[in-house]
Amino acid sequence: MLQEHSIVKLLDMEHMRLLNFQDIDDRIVLEVELERRTQVCPVCGSLTDKIHDYRRQRVKDIPLHRKSLVWMYRKRRYVCECCNKRFYESNYLLPKWHRITNRLVLHSISMLETKQSRKDVAKAMYVSESSVARWLKLVEYGRPDKLPQVLSIDEFKGNTEYGKFQCILTAPTQKRVLDILPTIREEDISRYLETFKNRKDVRFFVSDMRRDYISMAKRLFPNATIVIDRFHVARYCTWALENVRKRVQKKLLPEQRKYFKRSRFLLLARMRTLSAKNKAAVERMLLFDRDLREAYLLKEVFYQFMDSSSSAEAKAKLREFRLQAYVAELPEFDACLTMLQNWEPYILNAFDCSYSNGFTEGCNNTIKVIKRIAYGYRNFDNFRRRILLTLNAKAPSAA
Repeated sequence: MLQEHSIVKLLDMEHMRLLNFQDIDDRIVLEVELERRTQVCPVCGSLTDKIHDYRRQRVKDIPLHRKSLVWMYRKRRYVCECCNKRFYESNYLLPKWHRITNRLVLHSISMLETKQSRKDVAKAMYVSESSVARWLKLVEYGRPDKLPQVLSIDEFKGNTEYGKFQCILTAPTQKRVLDILPTIREEDISRYLETFKNRKDVRFFVSDMRRDYISMAKRLFPNATIVIDRFHVARYCTWALENVRKRVQKKLLPEQRKYFKRSRFLLLARMRTLSAKNKAAVERMLLFDRDLREAYLLKEVFYQFMDSSSSAEAKAKLREFRLQAYVAELPEFDACLTMLQNWEPYILNAFDCSYSNGFTEGCNNTIKVIKRIAYGYRNFDNFRRRILLTLNAKAPSAA
């Protein structure tokens, strides 16, 4: 008796009696029944304790020790002595007409919060993949009630029925995804954002260098400071240096070209972070070509600009970088200079606040993993549901 009590307590089934226990190959079978209790008639509300008959039902529960756990449930059917209604006893672990417990469904959904495919979850839970897909649809995410003070926007490649790219809106200060939109068309995003009544409460709008995002932000968020993410700015300089390196190494001997390619990360790293050995290696590489030396010095000046602590300091250092870039006359830096000219006000705004698209870019990386393990999603609703379930699983609640 003590052993039986310990087993049902371990399985969180203390309201049930264990009649028999079998360990058969890859599954554990429990013969169980509920403790007999007075029931309330669902028709007339009278109390009854009269049993009409028993039915045996096979029920799946959460696996135990990597084995499928199955109940052979001896289910009572009661009869009301007042209205003669026959009805089954209620079981809080087992919804009406179900043969799978609530907690198995909930545990399967919680496993989808991690980076696992539906197939992996189904295999671990000893259920079908279609069951896991059906349970995922039980999770519903409506539209958020309001916009955060700091709103970040970006796009990612989703390849759903709406097109190749989808839009992600995040609240970076709250570390949560606000919503996933099916397209990146300005009219669709604008139509969605126009429905929010607190658009004037948005204080910062963070995005990459996409003109329709900026024009939309100016129109919809009159009190917001538009911030261009600094990562998207810095990579223009990185691309320019890489293009100079590629041009230079084409003139070198095969062994030297291999060395330059293997050592490219030394050129991209900041000089102050290099060890003495790596600094010597960089200096030897710079001796090969004047343009490479100029490009490397421009990269260092650009990183000094990126280290600015305010927009005023950044503006002065940006002027210095431009002057040196014009003197160097490297065509690879033309795109970088054009970008700085076109987006300067929004780039400088980034130095007066701590907000960036870092959290959003991290979400995009997770979305890539979700899509990869599922071999893609063609249904946008399923894709959105899975993204929000995974990315907002541990996010703090909105203030």
